[in-house]
Amino acid sequence: MVFSSLKCIVLGKLVLTSGLLNSSWSKISEIHKSSSQNKDSARGFKIYQEAKFTFVVFSAPPISSNGSYTYAFTPVPGPERAPNPFHFLCSETTPSFTLYTPAFELFNKYLPDLKSEFLKSEKPVIITGAGLGGSVASLFTLWILQTVDLRLPRPLCITFGSPFVGDARLQQTLENSVSNSCFLHVADAERTPITEGFKPFGTYLICNEIGCVCIEDPEAVMKLLKGVNSDLVEDYGVILHRLNQSVLSMVDSGLMSDDLIERMKERADKKVRFDPFKKLNDMNISMAKMVWYIKESRNIKIGYYDRYRLQIPTVGNIKVEAFKKELNGFWTSVVEDAKKKPQSDISILKRRFLSGNIYRRMIEPLDIAEYYRNGEKEYRTKGRSRHYVMLEKWFRNAWIEPFRCENRDLSDLLTFDSCFWAEVEEALVVINEMKTHEGMTDEVSIGKLVRFEEYVWEMIGKREVSPEIFLEKSSFMRWWKEYREIKGRDGFNSPSPFIDFMNTGMYQSYG
Repeated sequence: MVFSSLKCIVLGKLVLTSGLLNSSWSKISEIHKSSSQNKDSARGFKIYQEAKFTFVVFSAPPISSNGSYTYAFTPVPGPERAPNPFHFLCSETTPSFTLYTPAFELFNKYLPDLKSEFLKSEKPVIITGAGLGGSVASLFTLWILQTVDLRLPRPLCITFGSPFVGDARLQQTLENSVSNSCFLHVADAERTPITEGFKPFGTYLICNEIGCVCIEDPEAVMKLLKGVNSDLVEDYGVILHRLNQSVLSMVDSGLMSDDLIERMKERADKKVRFDPFKKLNDMNISMAKMVWYIKESRNIKIGYYDRYRLQIPTVGNIKVEAFKKELNGFWTSVVEDAKKKPQSDISILKRRFLSGNIYRRMIEPLDIAEYYRNGEKEYRTKGRSRHYVMLEKWFRNAWIEPFRCENRDLSDLLTFDSCFWAEVEEALVVINEMKTHEGMTDEVSIGKLVRFEEYVWEMIGKREVSPEIFLEKSSFMRWWKEYREIKGRDGFNSPSPFIDFMNTGMYQSYG
């Protein structure tokens, strides 16, 4: 299979040559022997602490002895209030999925003891099992992956002849997740059971008497496995011995028909995945160039929001439109791609893509400027792009700004609320409506302006607004001059900290 994923082949060869498959199988054999000698033992796992690795080995009774539900499934999340140990695997596009009931029930049975005994290890962790025990090992690996420190190696799950544990929805979610690479399933093509209604995920090392193949294409895996139902777990010691002899011929297995290879190639060509990490540095460079535009705008006393809104030309070769389009396209793709990912991967994205918060606060004002330049209204509710909403949600609690003391320079600060200028525009709309209907001072309009004043004053107090709003030619200062006149009318001249702050010129020393 010439075009096989390189990482797939490398993983297979690496695990084969490392001896991890043999070590895993020997421990599985040991725990199976111990369980058969002590039939009353309810314990289905054992932890081995070794010099280089920590092994967590699962065993399970034959599937038929667990009841008459060989193909039974359990929905996740389950009925209301039922605990959901895999909530972090749900994504926006896949809010629920189903798990293989025998494996899920054993996982829940073992989990309390696992929580108390399994300690986070700085050594690589190998989680393994055969048959139904391997299915439980897969669920435990999915569960433990959410807790792994990014600085530590991820666990590797190795299963032998194990039934699939999740449906197509879980498979599709994991296909878009970094977790997918943490699973290596060794399967006898003739004897590995197929659980009806469930789908494979991870990498498969599929073997028969004539060879083996290492693939991660779920449809090809389904085609290659015969799905014989059996309560017996194949002796993978014999298969591993055969694998060791054929390790160099993994990609030339007779298992793969030309038709199957061609179909895999077609699916691989269609599946061009968006990789945000590759383009992130380019996007950060574009944002750095936008900083020059912001600084240049401040130098002409207008601020970059109003400069863009009024379409005042730039000096030099700062391609604002091109940068805005490029950045919007990238971050829209990041958010759309994230919809397919489990919640656990979103946490990783938030840590690695903190620049998304800077992007939102820098570029959304330009989209707002364009929106109101075109005569539109009510940006927050009618015009805001969904990707800005999601980025704001991601970073609301994910990034704590350094403490902004009174003496700290705020000249480079980007206003925290990226919709600030939309609020300014809406306040100007209210004032224009009042001017159009001369003498109009209804309580609703005045109330809107007072609420905007309070909103601004709160941001000033928290030092969360950029000093550029106070530049002489800014839309905010235009609003202030109009608002001051309205406040000066009889009956509306109530004092406030904000009015004093502006009237006394204290704003000139802000930031």
